[in-house]
Amino acid sequence: MILADVSAAVTGAYGVALGTILAVALIFAGLAYRIRTNRQGGQTMTDRQRWRLLAGLGCLVIAAIVGIVGYLKLSLEPAVNRQIPYMASAGMALVLLSAIGGSLLVAEQLRTDDRRIEELEEAIRSLSAAIAPSIEAPARVKKG
Repeated sequence: MILADVSAAVTGAYGVALGTILAVALIFAGLAYRIRTNRQGGQTMTDRQRWRLLAGLGCLVIAAIVGIVGYLKLSLEPAVNRQIPYMASAGMALVLLSAIGGSLLVAEQLRTDDRRIEELEEAIRSLSAAIAPSIEAPARVKKG
């Protein structure tokens, strides 16, 4: 009886971990895929950026498949000592693939943010250069 409770707890914890990783991965994928555009033409994805994004999403999809297969193997095996190899191998593969996929997605989002920040800094420099003469001019004196 205790063995069955431990088995249910192990598979339940594995299912919760899998669901959490997939939810976080989907959030990262959605954030990474969304690229804001501006009115002057916007930013476009290069082939390199697109491949990084697709590689990250591919790793997350493979992680989901490994997680589902591992969960099914865990839930179908009644003996706890036979569940441990499935949990170890599928768990490690799930963690590694999720980490690789998530890091590819986050890295691509950070690169996109860096470009936007550089554009913003350039706009501030040009605005500063345009306004600087009027700020540095002497104050107007009222004649009267």
